[in-house]
Amino acid sequence: MFRLFDIIISVSLFICGTVINESAGFGLLVVYGLLTLIPGLAVAVRRLHDTNHSGWWLLMSLIPFANIVLLIFFFLKGTTGDNNYGEDPKKLS
Repeated sequence: MFRLFDIIISVSLFICGTVINESAGFGLLVVYGLLTLIPGLAVAVRRLHDTNHSGWWLLMSLIPFANIVLLIFFFLKGTTGDNNYGEDPKKLS
């Protein structure tokens, strides 16, 4: 859900910014990107932990074409029950 809202807000800011001024749209997008960088990384690491993978796998996004492996990890179903990174969050609720 975080990424969905992130994309919606990014597109909205870009459209509003380009209506006002073309360079302002890019500036708004850069500021928003910097503000959401750390939360975005935290969400990605949490998702990797949900699939029982280390957060260090996120460094794969820096290697061209290796992002495909990371994308596959993001689309995997989370592990059932407890894993190396804690209890099953679905069990807690």
